[in-house]
Amino acid sequence: FATNRLYYHGNASGLDADSLTTNEAARSALALPINEKERTRYEAEFRRFCGIFPDAFFIGERARPYLDPEKEKELVAGRHLSAGFHSQVGYYRDDVPLYQLILNQEEQHELDTLWRELDFITFAPARQHRDFLWFERTDSRFLRDAEFDFARPEDKDSTSEEKVSRLAEVYLAKVREATTNEHPIGVISNHFVNVSRRIRAVEKARVEAEPSHLEALMMFAERAYRRPLQQAERDDLLEFYRTSKKDGLTHEEAIRESIVSVLMSPHFMYRLDLAADSVARRPLSSHELASRLSYFLWSSMPDSELLTADLLKTETLLAQTRRMLLDQRAIALAREFVGNWLDFRRFEEHNSVDRDRFPSFDNALRQAMFEEPIRFFTDLVQRDGSILDFINAKHTFVNPVLARHYGMDVTAQRNEWVRLDDAAKYGRGGLLPMAVFLAKNSPGLRTSPVKRGYWVVRRVLGEHIPAPPPNVGELPSDEAKLGGLTLRETLERHRADKSCAGCHEKFDSIGLAFEGYGAVGELRERDFGGLPVDTRAVFPQGGEGKGLEGLLSYLHEHREPDFVDNFCRKFLAYALGRGLILSDESLVTDMRAKLAGNGYRFSTVVETIITSPQFLNKRGVQSLTVN
Repeated sequence: FATNRLYYHGNASGLDADSLTTNEAARSALALPINEKERTRYEAEFRRFCGIFPDAFFIGERARPYLDPEKEKELVAGRHLSAGFHSQVGYYRDDVPLYQLILNQEEQHELDTLWRELDFITFAPARQHRDFLWFERTDSRFLRDAEFDFARPEDKDSTSEEKVSRLAEVYLAKVREATTNEHPIGVISNHFVNVSRRIRAVEKARVEAEPSHLEALMMFAERAYRRPLQQAERDDLLEFYRTSKKDGLTHEEAIRESIVSVLMSPHFMYRLDLAADSVARRPLSSHELASRLSYFLWSSMPDSELLTADLLKTETLLAQTRRMLLDQRAIALAREFVGNWLDFRRFEEHNSVDRDRFPSFDNALRQAMFEEPIRFFTDLVQRDGSILDFINAKHTFVNPVLARHYGMDVTAQRNEWVRLDDAAKYGRGGLLPMAVFLAKNSPGLRTSPVKRGYWVVRRVLGEHIPAPPPNVGELPSDEAKLGGLTLRETLERHRADKSCAGCHEKFDSIGLAFEGYGAVGELRERDFGGLPVDTRAVFPQGGEGKGLEGLLSYLHEHREPDFVDNFCRKFLAYALGRGLILSDESLVTDMRAKLAGNGYRFSTVVETIITSPQFLNKRGVQSLTVN
């Protein structure tokens, strides 16, 4: 840009501007002429060029009291542009060179629009005028005389056209008493004219925008209620707004109060698609079904596409479901369903690990542990994998932090997650050996076969285990303080108590299979007491094995139906937002049968649920009473 300007205004050598197409020609244009006359014109052109731009586009200094003492020495004596105005809020357009010399007409219009929008949103002209009044009555004291008492920044009408005009009149009268110089008088007069013009422009624009604000309020309410508004609801909301204005609120305040009323409405606060509203069962409307489906798969409100789709048509319902499962928002299904089902939802707050004993367990590792099952489940959903992969998969997902914890040789960027297909050789793969579950079910200074086994039996397999008897004995919290015994031997003594043996026989052996993993899920060969780890186990309901491989074989051969049944029940209860009842048993049976016939694909269980009468209908008050 600078070179082009010199071609046209600084070409002292007499060369044709169109011929200056080479670097050599450009250098010639900048060469200082020897001829005195040409040199004078050359320097004048440079001064004119430099005068186009302001000395600075940004003044970082505020008022002198806020300056760094060291910086004070570098500054030229005198007051700066910001002197005295540090207490005012306003915006000054210093973009004239950009506007006039660079932007085309369309871009100029866009820039003007942006400035008008800034004034509209911030009401900057009125705020600047009130700050001007405050400054002139305090720091400046120019408005301390009695004739200025009508102009107070705290008055709501201080920016009215009448008061601004009156202030301009008395202000200029006082200025004329101090000077006869017409230049400052003209500048001050223009200031009041411009301020009043800008304030009126914003006021007019705001009044003209009020109808669109009210329509936006209706659209907001529809989004909040997750359905179109009834006419009576629109009328009530408009009446609330009008009443608020009659009570003395401004338009902006009345809109704000109206928004609050929407957010306090039961239609926003509660899932009314779950609540019975009639005696008998009735089908859900398309909008009610959109809400139920969205909170099932996204844990959030439906988007516009879902709200406008005719979900009463089965093919549309299935198509929208497939779209939603492939959407990134489906990660909420992993966080909410899997997080609650497998009890790791609050692991990001897990602090029972002794960080002196386990310094590698920092916040980054804890976060990576938390994300591993979420990414695993999301991948399974979006590739429509088998739900048996939860147990049998040989792969997992890791980032560099988690890979280092697992002892894996993985190439990945700092925040990158990668799928590792041969995770089994590192003792990983599927849900069970994930560090989040192993650490969550450890006391902190030792492992806990009891907690780990109980977690598998209850959370993964769905077996009901009664509560422990009162005054049950507790094991030492530190594995190094077991008195020379292994944890296995300590548990054998505990099971000698007949009141404990009945339950512990159901899960202790399963927990012992995880003894090859330490308190934060790391692989180990010796326990914290220095004794060799023994992962042999005799499992309930037949079978025995060693370590994770033996446990997985046992689950595949003896407990796979238990896992499938439990998954179906947990997932159905989550989808319906209620506990299961006797009439749901046939649907659970149907889910298991369809899974078995379709390779246990995840989409099968979803589609079976969303096309079921339980999902498509709202229960009546009578059915609630009977059940």
